[in-house]
Amino acid sequence: MISAEPPNSKTNKLAHETVARCMMHGRCGVVFPNAPYMEKNKCKKEYPRKFQSKTVTDVNKYPIYWRRDTGHTILVHGIELDNHWVVPHNVYLSTKYDVHINVEVCNNIRVVKYIFKYVYKGHDRATIKMSRQSDNATERNVVEIDENKKYLNCRYVFTSKAMCRIFKFDMHEQFPIVERLQYHLPNQQMVLFDDDNDVHEVATRSTISRTMLIE
Repeated sequence: MISAEPPNSKTNKLAHETVARCMMHGRCGVVFPNAPYMEKNKCKKEYPRKFQSKTVTDVNKYPIYWRRDTGHTILVHGIELDNHWVVPHNVYLSTKYDVHINVEVCNNIRVVKYIFKYVYKGHDRATIKMSRQSDNATERNVVEIDENKKYLNCRYVFTSKAMCRIFKFDMHEQFPIVERLQYHLPNQQMVLFDDDNDVHEVATRSTISRTMLIE
């Protein structure tokens, strides 16, 4: 299902070309300190990966996949890369869509949280400030109280999400549908009211005795 080696170029030429073009991690490390994934003289994606004779699972990390030292190299941007640099992938998906698709095994809670973070984190948000610049030197020193200069909390919706909303596509689905049920003892259900509400009126509301648990 998941491979960290390029397919055989003779028996599966198309898949080999896709992996060579899309699934090879660019050179980084001490020799390439300005590479995009470099941080504090280390690759954030932990490349180059070590050769591995068998797949090993780790409780706190992604599995360490079978990655043999076959001696086979792929020429990427004029540099010979071996199996140290192959990104884990599914051969079928990479070949079918001919794009970079990193496939990993979800074997711990950290990976699951990473996936659902994108579903529930909401829209990207930005803080902006609107102001007016004066051409008069004397007016520049005057502190203006203008509501337009106050900070506005705005929502930024990128193109793909905007199109989904325009066409009313589902953003995500949940199955089975789960709804939280509040438990309470008899006559001890939660009652919500404002400070200025009349206590007698609140106590005689018909909705108080009709909680979800009672119904």
